[in-house]
Amino acid sequence: MNWLRVKFFASKLAPTPDRSAGDRGELAREHHRQQAAGFTLIEMIMVILLLGIIGAMGGDIISTAFKGFSDTDARMELFEEGKLALMRMEREIHIAVPNAVRVTGDGIEFGVIDENAMTGVFGQYTEASPTGGTTITDRTAGLPDTTLVSIYNSSWNEFAVAASSRVYRVVSGTNPMTLDRDIGPSSPYGRYYAVRPKAVRFSVASGVLSRSTATVMAGGDLGAFDTPYPLARNITQSGALPFFTYTAGTSSRNSVVTIHFTISSPNGSETVNFHKEVQVRNVP
Repeated sequence: MNWLRVKFFASKLAPTPDRSAGDRGELAREHHRQQAAGFTLIEMIMVILLLGIIGAMGGDIISTAFKGFSDTDARMELFEEGKLALMRMEREIHIAVPNAVRVTGDGIEFGVIDENAMTGVFGQYTEASPTGGTTITDRTAGLPDTTLVSIYNSSWNEFAVAASSRVYRVVSGTNPMTLDRDIGPSSPYGRYYAVRPKAVRFSVASGVLSRSTATVMAGGDLGAFDTPYPLARNITQSGALPFFTYTAGTSSRNSVVTIHFTISSPNGSETVNFHKEVQVRNVP
């Protein structure tokens, strides 16, 4: 459009015999006024439409990018929360007392080996069969007084029920160690384990994964589990899989605890699944 105006006014401004200088000046001023007028209304409308289209497209792109970032951030938070809970469970289940593990409902209960107490001892006694006696001799050193000891635990009842308990208490920590009562069946491999005074339960109730503890008694019933401490929230089953399963070990194969759970965002828009097999490395 502009080039046509320029060409038109150039022809008008060209000197001719019948056109005075004043006429040419007036035409020049008219040309200047039209040049200074800027965009036409149609051009302005087209520019506004183009800017609107570009703005709408850019808004969608930015909105999508922010939503993707927000979703990723939400999934990472869920993953970290579930990962920390899983690591806590794995760390303690890994050092469970052999066969002192029970899955009940949506929870798992187990005794835990006292690794700090086991640091200074060998973990095997030298007696061929201490059954009926009250002493065992470690290959290296004795455990401190009052330490709880598990000898040949082969079931949950032998850890948690008084009538069949194979949990003893050290009454004299010299080597040989003197225990609080006569020793029942002895380990085929001469093994014994120091036991933490608190058994552990991990359980899921009302969408909350929690940890609680109960007092372990030498020759007595396991105490009641105390108030649960939350580890993670918005927990549900992963499909139809149970939260915990337990496969007992043998002399040639470790026990295995399998954990399945799903953790969700509060509004349910994001979920992360967790599956883990934890080997209980010890055999009685």
